[in-house]
Amino acid sequence: MAIVEPSLKRLRYFVALAEYGKFQAAADEVGISQPALSAELKRLEDFVGTPLFHRAPATVLTAAGAALLPYAKAAVGAAQDFNARALQLRTGAASTLTVGTVMTFVHRGLPEAIRNFTRHNPGIVVKTVEASSAAQSDMLLGHEIDVACGHMPLDSPLVDCREASQEGFWLCTGATETVTTVAQTASLPYVIFRRSASPLYYEHVVGICRAAGFEPRIEHETTSWAAAVEMVAHGLGVSLVPGPVAGSYRTDARLRLHRIDRGAEAPQAWVSVRREAAGTPADRLARGIIRAAGRAAESVTPRP
Repeated sequence: MAIVEPSLKRLRYFVALAEYGKFQAAADEVGISQPALSAELKRLEDFVGTPLFHRAPATVLTAAGAALLPYAKAAVGAAQDFNARALQLRTGAASTLTVGTVMTFVHRGLPEAIRNFTRHNPGIVVKTVEASSAAQSDMLLGHEIDVACGHMPLDSPLVDCREASQEGFWLCTGATETVTTVAQTASLPYVIFRRSASPLYYEHVVGICRAAGFEPRIEHETTSWAAAVEMVAHGLGVSLVPGPVAGSYRTDARLRLHRIDRGAEAPQAWVSVRREAAGTPADRLARGIIRAAGRAAESVTPRP
């Protein structure tokens, strides 16, 4: 008997079981019976030639299932995008692009980029969703967002990930602190970006401290630079913040900001789109966001 290539419907069942981890819950989500879901997934596994799930003691993806899941999500998401676009063409409604972003892109010119894009593309509505860098990878592949703006590059062959800017760091202290260099903060508590929120940020900041001869005494960890700066302003420690964030707070009387050595510059912002988006409005929007991020970095970073 010939093995039939998987239908879009079967891929949707695969994604549902991967997300819910229980056959009955996945079956309820896609609107079929549990035995029917099991049979459809068995046909998909026959086509692949290897199991996609371990079924005991719990339903979890096999290595093959994990490798194929992003492609299944991309296919299902692309079909949803097609249906949405067809509806827009049929009804004349405005189309929508959704940008996933970490909060600090507000300091990197994201509002300006969206404003410029919508001015030149009045038939497109741009929405934003705040999400961590890690979460945006699945959101982009699953077509929940069209552009991802985060603190780290997204590692997937289905994604075109572009460095948005090289940014220097500034030492951020309370207004009453007298320290002006990183070395002078060795005995002070640090407010730092949580490693799980952005491993690259965390490692880079810790690396700056180590290069200055000490291990930072981390007392407060945050998932946003706004929270870190507020803690510093209330006297709970010092922090190292990227240039665009420093630029947004340079007039805050509660703070002192000191530019540290240019050698501390590093790529800290990435903008990503799905590879099939090349040449589309999503791609143009991403390029506009990158240009805005570059301008924001230059506004607080002295030219060489």
